[in-house]
Amino acid sequence: MKHTPRKRHRPSQFLNGIDFWPFLSIQIVLLIIFMGNVPPHPFHGTSLDLAVVDHAKPMLSAIREDAMLVTVTRDGRVFYGTHQMQGDDLPPAIRDAVRSGSEREVYLKVDARAKYGDAVVVIDQVRQAGIENIGIITDRR
Repeated sequence: MKHTPRKRHRPSQFLNGIDFWPFLSIQIVLLIIFMGNVPPHPFHGTSLDLAVVDHAKPMLSAIREDAMLVTVTRDGRVFYGTHQMQGDDLPPAIRDAVRSGSEREVYLKVDARAKYGDAVVVIDQVRQAGIENIGIITDRR
């Protein structure tokens, strides 16, 4: 019997797959960057659940930095921007903002579980400040 030398099987020189490590490392870097730039929540642990509607109108000027945003939480606290308001402090704060050049529109965010009376009091205070344009911020279904 004649001995025939076996051919050695050489591994393929082509990479048969996708290297995900560069993609994964970029994703991790982006995650770290965006997690570090999250602004602090202005309501100190209070979650805000907005009313959900079908036909919400986009209010792009509500996300501007100088927009007058009033928030009513479910426990009845009122925030103007990130500052908590007490009693009748809201109308003078709005008047000061209008004098300093803010647009004459207030955007109102009310928690869906807040009392109706709390929202009515805030709307009355906004109108006392001389503002008739009130936009109510909701979530789209």
